[in-house]
Amino acid sequence: MTYEPKTKPKRVMHHRTVSGQAQKAKTRELIIQSAIPVFAKHGPDNPVIDDFVQAAGISRGTFYNYFQTTRELLDAAMATLSDEVIATIVPVVEGEPNPLIRFSSAARMYYRKATLDPLFGQFLGSVSSVGALAMEHARADLQEAMKAGFFKIQDMDLAEAIAFGVMVFSLRTPKARQGGDARALEVVRAILSALGVDPAMIDLALSVPLPSSDLREDPI
Repeated sequence: MTYEPKTKPKRVMHHRTVSGQAQKAKTRELIIQSAIPVFAKHGPDNPVIDDFVQAAGISRGTFYNYFQTTRELLDAAMATLSDEVIATIVPVVEGEPNPLIRFSSAARMYYRKATLDPLFGQFLGSVSSVGALAMEHARADLQEAMKAGFFKIQDMDLAEAIAFGVMVFSLRTPKARQGGDARALEVVRAILSALGVDPAMIDLALSVPLPSSDLREDPI
């Protein structure tokens, strides 16, 4: 005789558990959102836990329920800001078959967001990063473009250093929020030139119009 294994019934989550999880998520979001202006103003290394406790209006004990270090909080804040931006950019560029155009368009859109959103731009410039998800998508496009022969540079680590370095440090300059669309084109052109892209191909990649954004109605 054979026995069929009994399927365990799915456990129904108690409404108090659901409510508690929702409250935890809300508190975590409060800490992150309160921390963003602190990091933007003081940078990634200067703030201490008491700064974030005061900004969020919580106790140190509550802070430690969600984050053990200021670095963990910084990573969460970066993910919150940058990942939201990437989520709006990826659907726009993912249908483009040319990896160089895809990378260039995404970089221009990212820079535009950073210059039109003062808090986002200040945060990026202060922490000197573009975020893990942004790096992941950019890295994939860079690798594909390198394999396609668009770059004279064949060292992927160096290519990433050029792309992310130029983007990050250009956002830290006084001109970052003064040059508008022309500045975005200038920054991306500098990245492509440093990677060794043919000038004619650079012109082609940068000639592609971008869609309007929630912050700007006219395309670049």
